[in-house]
Amino acid sequence: MDPITHTMAGAVLARAGLDRRGALPLAATTLVLAANAPDIDILAMFLGSYAGLAFRRGWTHGPIALLVLPLALTGLLLAWDRWVRRRGERATTHIPLDARGTLLIAFVGVLSHPALDWLNTYGIRALMPFSEQWFYGDAVFIVDPWLWLLLAGALIPWRRTRGRVRIFGATAAAYILAMIALDRAAESATRLAAERGGMTGIVEVMYQPALARPHKGSVIVATSDAYTLGGFDWTAPAENRVTFRAGPIRRGDWTASEVRAGMTDPRARDFLVWSRFPFVRIERAAGATEVFFGDARFVDVPAGSLQGVRVAVRP
Repeated sequence: MDPITHTMAGAVLARAGLDRRGALPLAATTLVLAANAPDIDILAMFLGSYAGLAFRRGWTHGPIALLVLPLALTGLLLAWDRWVRRRGERATTHIPLDARGTLLIAFVGVLSHPALDWLNTYGIRALMPFSEQWFYGDAVFIVDPWLWLLLAGALIPWRRTRGRVRIFGATAAAYILAMIALDRAAESATRLAAERGGMTGIVEVMYQPALARPHKGSVIVATSDAYTLGGFDWTAPAENRVTFRAGPIRRGDWTASEVRAGMTDPRARDFLVWSRFPFVRIERAAGATEVFFGDARFVDVPAGSLQGVRVAVRP
């Protein structure tokens, strides 16, 4: 999910009681930082957009990082507490940081991050470095304003704060569970519609809710040789909920010599690490040959690293 969602989730965890009703110093700070800590891999983008894609949502979202990041964050906060927060005269007025309690809530905050990231179609490699397999929830758009509102409702300083926080938090959890259930139902309905339409060899179906419109979404039906894109509308009659576009996207000939040559380019290799529905297209014009590596999830986004990479090769 986006940084705003992660930040608010950490703050809600603190307000819901993990701050021990104010008795645990820096609890809110710890949870907010911990909830965002796995996204430290954003620094990989300085290596290049495609290298960043290959590294994102991997090592820092896997089991080793989920153990190391809370320890590292707790160490940093203990150092801050000793050398800044309780320095000088404040040493007698500020409660010392509780190392054990801080470490515990840091674990909770860090664990909340991959749980939320799993919800969307970007996915996470939850077992890195032991496995590079991607896991996708396909249930919530990566930026969800309705989830923002629910989390914000828990943070507004009204009366009866604790009970209200828990009510809004429970409602946000119920919303997420409902979106997961809708995703599974939409994928089943899409598969059925595709089979009725004559598609065979279906290997995967993806449903993604639209931005700010959880009743609508986009779908991809992957077969052995192509991807068919379409739309889904829960408000339409059952027989018309799924609409497929004409003209599927062919996976392409991955055995072609031009494609094999293009895959030696580091940008192409990095992009394919991230790609979920990869396709390849050989383009020839004016005596030049290029190979385009794309991902069917992002054919409608503006040109950029998510859409794909174009590599020039010798004919």
